[in-house]
Amino acid sequence: MIEWNIPKITGEEATGWNVDRLVTVEIKTGGRPGRCIIFPLYEAAVKTVGDRPISLVAAERLIEQVKPGDTVVLMTGMGAMPFMPRGETDGPSGVASLARAVSFGLKALPLVVTPPRDFEAVCGAVRAAGLGILEYEEAKATTTRCAVAIPFPYIGEEAAKFAKSMMDKYVPKAVASVEMFGPNKKGVKHFGTGLPVEGYGEKFPGVEHVFHEAESRGILTIGCLDVGNEMGAGTIEEIVRKVVPYADVCRCPCESGFACAVKADIAFPASVSNWAAYAITAMVGYLLKQPEILQDVDTERRMLEAAAMAGSADGCLGASVVAADGIYWETQQCFIRILRNIVESALSGFGIAGQLEKKD
Repeated sequence: MIEWNIPKITGEEATGWNVDRLVTVEIKTGGRPGRCIIFPLYEAAVKTVGDRPISLVAAERLIEQVKPGDTVVLMTGMGAMPFMPRGETDGPSGVASLARAVSFGLKALPLVVTPPRDFEAVCGAVRAAGLGILEYEEAKATTTRCAVAIPFPYIGEEAAKFAKSMMDKYVPKAVASVEMFGPNKKGVKHFGTGLPVEGYGEKFPGVEHVFHEAESRGILTIGCLDVGNEMGAGTIEEIVRKVVPYADVCRCPCESGFACAVKADIAFPASVSNWAAYAITAMVGYLLKQPEILQDVDTERRMLEAAAMAGSADGCLGASVVAADGIYWETQQCFIRILRNIVESALSGFGIAGQLEKKD
């Protein structure tokens, strides 16, 4: 007789593992540098959060840290010449989904921060997600679901000063980024192809100072990533350099690889950075027993469409189409439907997750 060695897990952890498995299934366009790298990155990241589902840990920390009326900074930014002059479609929808978690679920205020080239696309996605964009004083006064959006154009010392003043003014309880360029150990930002972001001659804003400022103040930081050149990948930099092409040796004069050196309290590698954000939103909905916090399939298309119509490009297809990382909107909608099903089924009380939860 076979004796199965099955570890005891809670219903919450069972649901979290299912969500994490879904968002780490790799179905991107073949032949690109980011193929076949997500599982080792994810495994390394899981170890940094106590061998628990990353989506669950992130949702728990957000619920713990963020109270009604608080502010949460949400960031994305891949807008750079020549490949993505109006940003990338992977990023805006993830921020928009997290904005739903913050506003609809936590009753807090999302503060969306992006470089100027990404600004219109991200605002479009946030509006498509069901949130109005208002000035800060209006947003604090209204009872409607809304967000505040701020462009971050600064570089060098001005970037550090702006990050400090922003944190002083808004006093956020958490900072999360989705698909945002982060600097390597020499301070150079790169595309996933190993080429420098500033190769066209335009300086990319010093958005990393928001993370540095948050770290110095003990504010929760979360980085959603899919290759390792994004903010938060510094948490697992060693494995990024080992498994991802150009992460250790890039294709620019710095020769130091594209691996981002900026750390986050929670690094979440997923097959598409948006998906990591969706997973967190789904688990916030699960823990609050409000699965509708995660966008539905129609909203998912609107979010992707809004970013594309503002000029954001799919990072794999190189065009402003309704897709993210080479995965068209129909598949993205199927992904959302499955993610919602995982959460709704767990909350229904049927299956092992529900049974375990009842026993606990």
